[in-house]
Amino acid sequence: MFKMNVNLRISVITPSYNSGNYIECAIKSVLEQNYQNFEHIIVDGGSSDGTLEVLKKYPHLKWVSGSDQGQSDAMNKGFILSSGEIIVYLNADDYFEEGAFHAVLPYFLKGAQFVVGQVRVIRDDGSSWINDPKVEFLEMLKWWQKDAFCFNPSGYFYRRVVQEVAGGFDIHNNATMDYDFLLKCAYRFEFVKIKHLLGNFRLVKGTKTASTAVEDLYTKKNAVSEKYTVFLDNKEFDKYMTEKNKNLKNIKSRIAVTQGLIDLKIHHRNKSYLLMISVFLKLIYWIPFYLLYLARRQM
Repeated sequence: MFKMNVNLRISVITPSYNSGNYIECAIKSVLEQNYQNFEHIIVDGGSSDGTLEVLKKYPHLKWVSGSDQGQSDAMNKGFILSSGEIIVYLNADDYFEEGAFHAVLPYFLKGAQFVVGQVRVIRDDGSSWINDPKVEFLEMLKWWQKDAFCFNPSGYFYRRVVQEVAGGFDIHNNATMDYDFLLKCAYRFEFVKIKHLLGNFRLVKGTKTASTAVEDLYTKKNAVSEKYTVFLDNKEFDKYMTEKNKNLKNIKSRIAVTQGLIDLKIHHRNKSYLLMISVFLKLIYWIPFYLLYLARRQM
């Protein structure tokens, strides 16, 4: 257990919509940081699944519920409601690692503006891997590389001034707005990288990340990165495009293979369903004849 007595106020902002199965875990992960000077703001999109009943159990929360324009809009609303000097976003189905606040605060006390750590990515089957992100602007543009950027906002904290200068999240982008935000911050501010696990990112079925098609997600990441190539000088741009074009075939192959595996799983799942239906229909057809056969034997 960690206990820190410093004056920096941390604002945890959580966008939420029908997250009743997971949001209590997120709330508890904040409380378990054992840090007194914090606020937890939840902007709910009008949930109808029991989420609000969970929120009512915790009087320390500052929360609102109503219609919005999506996750980016909720995140921006949460920032407006916040008062902390340090900002971090925690999605409703994710949770902090114990000691996350303790790990980042010393760097802010030394003057850091943006602190980035590691994130555990948890697949739906329970397996996981560690996202150990890069933090240099040019490397973060290379979205096709492994760990090009931090995949989840539970893995980075920043001073309030960062979002005030860089601006909020694009409300027209609810798929890759995190990546977009990171890039527009990275070319304005220096990121401090720490070798510490800060957050846990669930790839839950039905969530934005888990349900977005692979090819669509890659296309959107590419569109985001293209916007920021204007900040490269001619030499950097030429090198970037050369590397990107060189990897383009590999990227397309990766998309095809990954999407193919997904399609194959769906095909086999559907095939299994069809087989079960076929067996069931055959049983329905033959059972009356079998019963008739048994009745005649007893005569």
